[in-house]
Amino acid sequence: MRRILDGVRVLDFTRVIAGPYCTRMLADLGADVIKIEHPSSLQGNVTARSGSASNNLGKRSIVIDLKHEDGGALARELAGKVDVIIENFRPGVMGRLGLDFASLSTVSPRLIYCSISGFGQTGPFAHRRAYGATAHAESGWLWVQQQAVGSEAPFAPGVTVADIATGMNAFSAILAALYDRERTGRGQHCETTLMDSQLAMLSEVAGPALNGVAEADWEPFRHPVHAAKDGHVTINIGDERGWKRLAKAFGYEGAARPADVEAANAEIATWVAEHTVAEVADLLETTGAPYGAVMTMHEAGAHPHYKARGMIVEVSDAEGVVTRAVGSPLRFSEADVTPTGPAPIAGADLHEVLAEFEIDAERVEKLLSGGAVLKP
Repeated sequence: MRRILDGVRVLDFTRVIAGPYCTRMLADLGADVIKIEHPSSLQGNVTARSGSASNNLGKRSIVIDLKHEDGGALARELAGKVDVIIENFRPGVMGRLGLDFASLSTVSPRLIYCSISGFGQTGPFAHRRAYGATAHAESGWLWVQQQAVGSEAPFAPGVTVADIATGMNAFSAILAALYDRERTGRGQHCETTLMDSQLAMLSEVAGPALNGVAEADWEPFRHPVHAAKDGHVTINIGDERGWKRLAKAFGYEGAARPADVEAANAEIATWVAEHTVAEVADLLETTGAPYGAVMTMHEAGAHPHYKARGMIVEVSDAEGVVTRAVGSPLRFSEADVTPTGPAPIAGADLHEVLAEFEIDAERVEKLLSGGAVLKP
């Protein structure tokens, strides 16, 4: 099947998680994503890449020293021949390199340029370095979690939600800008931040705090998790119909729903405690009541749902080494989204990529000998 973003060229200046996650999504849709790696990605005989292997499937890689005069000139030349640039340096860094949107858009008015940062390109905190943990703390999320479980102290989550949300938002912004370019003929600068993306994830629980509910009166939102004989199950009662489905499934058809939410959940807990997780699942399936069996990450990776949906993908590299990774959550009736290839070795695609940008072999050798570009 065809790929929706076939023919779209992307220069990827990102590292860590949010940026590589975004450009992996673009690559799955068929974009030609070219990673611009820092020379530090080549350490002796050891090659590395910025971001995990799973977040870099289907990309190609070249190593450019952007601070080298010839390296910077090469990067600017490549930038003038692509559709999309995405970067997550601190605000001001790309400008000092002559790779900012204002400089590049004069040469390439159709360029779509996406910036990812902790606090934004402008504002009183634009200068601050940030990771996902920064946004988790200052967006209020760690406090929200603390209130939900009633712990004495806030605690860090087991996944960097801010990075993943930011990568998804950057992906959405780039797609919207590509669509807008089809109507206007012009590109534009779009941006998203770890802080903004994390707050957007909290929109439901932020509402009361933003509309006059005092901190002492703010009530946490938490799905109940009930203990079965051999594990745990999460069950949402929902509306009155939901209660009736649950009561019928557990053999208590006609039982009145307690008016108090905590009392209703406590009653459900007593029903669940009488069964194993598998038994609870079988009972609730009979009436269509929603539930979720709590699984380990390893159990979830073997979930038959994910197997049937193709959500766990396997990609082989040139040496036959297989990487298993999470696939794209997107599905299209007329386009493919499976990974287009393995994660690249840093710098391995130098000659191929530069030839496609019409950089002749003699110049490439001069760039290599001068240290402007590197290869494994």
